[in-house]
Amino acid sequence: MSIYHLPVAIIGAGITGLSAAWELQQNYPGQSYIVLESSNRPGGKVISKKLTGPHTIIDGGPESFVTRKPEVWDLAHELNIENQIIVPASETAGMNVLVDGKIYSIPLHPIKFMRSELLSPRGKLRLLAEPFIKAKRDYDDETLADFVRRRLGDEMLQKLIGPVLGGIYNADPDKQSILYTSPVMREMEREHGGLFRGTLAKMRQKKKSPVEKKPSFIAFKNGAQTLVDALVAQLTGEIRLNSRVEHIRQASQGYQISLSNGDSLIAGGVILATPARAAAGMLERIAPDASAEFASLPQSSLGTIALLYRTKDLPDSDIKGLMIPRREKRMIDAIQFTSERMPGRTEDNYTLIRVFFGGAYPDMVTFDDQTRLHHVRTELQDLLNITAEPVHHEHFCWHESYPQANVGHLSKVDAIEALLPETIALAGASYRGLGVPDCVRQGRDAAQHIMNAIQALPELVAVPV
Repeated sequence: MSIYHLPVAIIGAGITGLSAAWELQQNYPGQSYIVLESSNRPGGKVISKKLTGPHTIIDGGPESFVTRKPEVWDLAHELNIENQIIVPASETAGMNVLVDGKIYSIPLHPIKFMRSELLSPRGKLRLLAEPFIKAKRDYDDETLADFVRRRLGDEMLQKLIGPVLGGIYNADPDKQSILYTSPVMREMEREHGGLFRGTLAKMRQKKKSPVEKKPSFIAFKNGAQTLVDALVAQLTGEIRLNSRVEHIRQASQGYQISLSNGDSLIAGGVILATPARAAAGMLERIAPDASAEFASLPQSSLGTIALLYRTKDLPDSDIKGLMIPRREKRMIDAIQFTSERMPGRTEDNYTLIRVFFGGAYPDMVTFDDQTRLHHVRTELQDLLNITAEPVHHEHFCWHESYPQANVGHLSKVDAIEALLPETIALAGASYRGLGVPDCVRQGRDAAQHIMNAIQALPELVAVPV
């Protein structure tokens, strides 16, 4: 059995764990760390595949990143890969929503939106009343559905906000936490009295701000995995793949981490950058109460399938994306024409479509590829009249590893963290934010937390054995 003495062990080599390692390396010079990953590749859900003949770049998970949360933008510049950044077309341009089996466009201009058939006259009047709705100034959590009904009305929830945000987070709006998924909306209400007033205030602030102007969204020319590859290339610590952690125990100095292959290592601090259920199993022996509490953080399944078509084989259409609410009872959750947002992802005369599934029909994640492809093609034919056979298809599935942040989620995370030793930190999508910028932030914050805790215990030093 091999034994290593290392001050910091980072469990999980997704974007969260890699960001934690980068923070240690950049801001704590000389600090030793090791990253342990149970799978055979780093990056987690940030994965890109390149095809040749025809040239195509496919992202399995996230493919673009909001810059309002600056973590990905900043990290790309720290890694000197800003020349790889591209600006995709707006995510909402050409977006549509399925309502009672009918497809409605989502106009971006306020006047066009009010003239659209998406909302009834009653729904539009209710929307216009938003500035006059009494604001909640507290910090209490509530469901996304309750918030939208209260501020914008039931029609906006059912026909627009619910499908869009519920689709993005693969969650049920009647359960999902507003403070986890869309805290900015509660912030706008609390600070400005409502969404319309808050939007106007942010527009005025943006005009006055002297800071560098950034695009709203960014992507990477060769796929989101560019960020992961750059991190892996520039990290100097060890990244051990195929190294599943069995359990963590208290040791005379820090913690003993036992791996499934029989190896063991000693760490003065541990960053758990894993899904909640994986973390629960690791903590059973050292923090049983915290381990038990992880059961209150539910997880769901999620998947995408990328389909490459010859453009001439597709029907003419202005639809560039389609959000599909769960109440429509379809087998897929959303459709996105990636090559319309990022033309460089495919050769000319080809169209790349990504289909999202797992929310309305979780069993789609467990199907074999051919069965799943059959159901997806049936839905595409029914919804968009796409009958052609794809030139290529690529499947990505994550079974029960996608967090479902129900109302009260952040309070539950606070309670779990209170049960952990100071030198064990949680970070990742299961805890304080789902998007890649949130995960980068959490990884870096966890590294700072661990270093503060370790530095208060000077006896925890690296002793090579």
